Amino acid sequence: MRPFFQPLIPPIPRPWNPALESDSSPDNIKDALTTQWAYETRPWFPLIATSPDFSGAVFACLNHSLYSLPVESTPDGRYMLRGDVRREWESLEQKLLWCSQLVSTPRPPKDYGYLRSHVDARLAKKVALRSRDAFLGISALCTYFIMARRYRPHNDSASWTSLLTNDPRCPILSAWVVELSRTFVGDLTDAVPRNGMIINGAYSLSWDPDVIMFEHYKVPIWVHWPSGISGNRIWKLYCPSADDLARATSATSSELQNNDAWGIQSDSHSWLAQPDDTCDPESSQPAPLSTQPQQDLSHFPLPHKNSGQRHGEDWQAFFARKALQNAKKEEKETPSERQARLSRQRSAENHSLPGKSSRIWVFEWQPQDDYNGFMLRTHITKARVEEVWGDYNKFTRVFDSFSNQWDLCLALDPTSIPDGDDREDDDDIMPPLPVASPSEVPPPLPSSFANDIYTYFGSGVSLSSRHTHIEGFVPVLHYYFRYRSTAPTSAPTISFLPANEWIKTAKWDQLRKLLGDSSAETGSITEPQRQCITKFIACFVNMKESDLNTIPPDLWDLGPLPSLQISHPYIRISRVQLSQCRYYIIEPRESPNLVVWTLAVLNPVTAVMCLRRDWGSDMRQIALALLQRGIGFRTLQNMSVAPHYRRLLSELRTYTLGHRRPPFNPLYADYIIYEQLRHEFMNRPRARAAFLHGGLVWRLALHSLGFNHLPSVLDGISTEAVPFGELLIGDGDQTYYDDGLSEEEIDFMCGTYYIDHRDGPEIVSWWPRPNAWNASGLNVGFWSARCEDWFQGRLGNLREGVSRMRHSLTKDANGPMTSTQWKRSLKFQPATNKIMRNVSAASYDFMTRASIGSPFVLHEWATIE
Repeated sequence: MRPFFQPLIPPIPRPWNPALESDSSPDNIKDALTTQWAYETRPWFPLIATSPDFSGAVFACLNHSLYSLPVESTPDGRYMLRGDVRREWESLEQKLLWCSQLVSTPRPPKDYGYLRSHVDARLAKKVALRSRDAFLGISALCTYFIMARRYRPHNDSASWTSLLTNDPRCPILSAWVVELSRTFVGDLTDAVPRNGMIINGAYSLSWDPDVIMFEHYKVPIWVHWPSGISGNRIWKLYCPSADDLARATSATSSELQNNDAWGIQSDSHSWLAQPDDTCDPESSQPAPLSTQPQQDLSHFPLPHKNSGQRHGEDWQAFFARKALQNAKKEEKETPSERQARLSRQRSAENHSLPGKSSRIWVFEWQPQDDYNGFMLRTHITKARVEEVWGDYNKFTRVFDSFSNQWDLCLALDPTSIPDGDDREDDDDIMPPLPVASPSEVPPPLPSSFANDIYTYFGSGVSLSSRHTHIEGFVPVLHYYFRYRSTAPTSAPTISFLPANEWIKTAKWDQLRKLLGDSSAETGSITEPQRQCITKFIACFVNMKESDLNTIPPDLWDLGPLPSLQISHPYIRISRVQLSQCRYYIIEPRESPNLVVWTLAVLNPVTAVMCLRRDWGSDMRQIALALLQRGIGFRTLQNMSVAPHYRRLLSELRTYTLGHRRPPFNPLYADYIIYEQLRHEFMNRPRARAAFLHGGLVWRLALHSLGFNHLPSVLDGISTEAVPFGELLIGDGDQTYYDDGLSEEEIDFMCGTYYIDHRDGPEIVSWWPRPNAWNASGLNVGFWSARCEDWFQGRLGNLREGVSRMRHSLTKDANGPMTSTQWKRSLKFQPATNKIMRNVSAASYDFMTRASIGSPFVLHEWATIE
């Protein structure tokens, strides 16, 4: 809690009178979005996020600026927000109001005009942005509800998430609630700055406990202490001492004396003072862009005459240069010049329109469409100043008291609401509509919550994960485990006794976890289908490989009479022995191979899965689909290379965390160092092999470089592949090269340390090494929803649970572990390993039978063209 005034506050209200002011909070959303005096019936105002992040499945529909908002014309020649966006906003408004219906609600966004038409497109966008800001009010109300439940948990009731997911009137999808918890609504840490509030310390409020709760969650609070008032008992805890007041007074005086020379906007725009800027303000050379130095100036428009802007200088660099120039002018100005400048500055503080007799110059920063929106500083004649002045506000106007000039620049705050919005009647923008009471809020359609997830992540994504390429339970069951999508609606009879006994105790949620799923995405699976799926999984858990042929063929397409078509319209699969390992080569069936490498997979499960898919014949797209799912493969390139081109791995730079002496208990700082080294390694050419590895090594590589890097992995082998990479030799002594990781590099990717004990080294790692991962209950051959949940949980444990201080005697439970410890930690459902062994055996048998019965499709591969 902050006991001193913030620099700019609204006028001090009259003494609190609950009868008069208990519901006098401002309805103007622009006022609500700034720090205000506390209002007893609106305790959520302090929780409004100051810099909300409109990303993710819940709030992505609000992620617009004035330039990106889509509008459409109406039959009567007016303009309004485009229909699909209106519907998305209306749906989100209904959901947030439903989630926050336990307390009285602020004015809903629709009251601010986004559902109505307006006289022109620009005004329609401005009103839409104002309506969008109103979502922050009801979002803050949801935050208040979440915060109150977490700070004061009720022993006799469920958590806030359970209240939403188990509401009998409208149970909300748990995946949507999880997404909400990850936004600025559910994130109660200080990573989300909030408006806070100003409290009159002379009066006790009935919601004093809420203020203490706000303090616990580091919500900024300012307390006003009227002279002669000691305050109530609670506020005395925060009453500043005489020393506190002296320090605050001294700091305030210092700030006033060192007021920014650029004018009144220094508090709002930190970019105006850039002490690290090394450009010479007096230089006659063209100034480079602040964000892209040393650009080719031929790509930029010539500045207007007398604009003061240099060729190639963007608005940020211009303002930074002017700030430096003004600082030098201030050092040299005479007392009379200073007095005149401060007078001009005070006159400009109210942002009043310059009169026609005024000597003030006004410049507008106008984007140039022919130069990718680059902005030119353009002088506005006095006759046109009135036309454009209302298109800006106090956040997008900057006054230079040294040169007596105004700059109008929307880029300063693209989402702010211009003052000119009020050129329509107030009743048109905010008609006096009654605010709906909580009982009048209709429940949202349950399907609308799932639609948010599918719209943002894709129709096939698992509802449990934010990973856009993790598929849901149904496609996983079909593509990876060969369950037939046309399985009968009635459960078939299973004659295998152990399977029938296992079915009696099986639980649906546990069954999903066995196949790598972890969501509650079961709404589209009927009860009869659940029974069929349960019996299907029971066979793989309880049968031996030799008994798999007894699985009913109407459930499975890989039995003795497989329904899976051997002949694929786009690809053919070949089998080959390379360096004593069996590979399955995937090639276009008829069209030419458009890449220089050939796609090879080790796992027969992957080969069969590719036969199931309809990914076309483009090998690059097929490989990218595997890459996006964390499935390992190789990109083999046939080359004849002289032996002396092969080099020793010792000639490469070694990436390792090295050997340590006991006792060694790594800190969080050690983990950060490991991540930095891993990021550095991933920028090496041969590090593309980490993506090709699949599994956890793939996920760690993805954590370093991200999804956008994946297409470049398929550009071909690196320059380090021939001298240092994998060399595979075929039966005809053909040689094939690809990038590969050494065992030491794989250990490094997993964050491995070697601790030198007297009886031998102990190996510990931040992440499980392949031997532990492959034996775990998470290894299902692809990166599943459950894998991602575990990975994110492990990241959270590392960030929050690893010690920041060195202890010589304590073991950190979240620190590196040995392979034995990892195997115990990752055991989960042992039945998963049995399922994968049976599926792999069945896939291998299928591919073997195919090679005998249909040599055109599956043949012995001799050479790579």
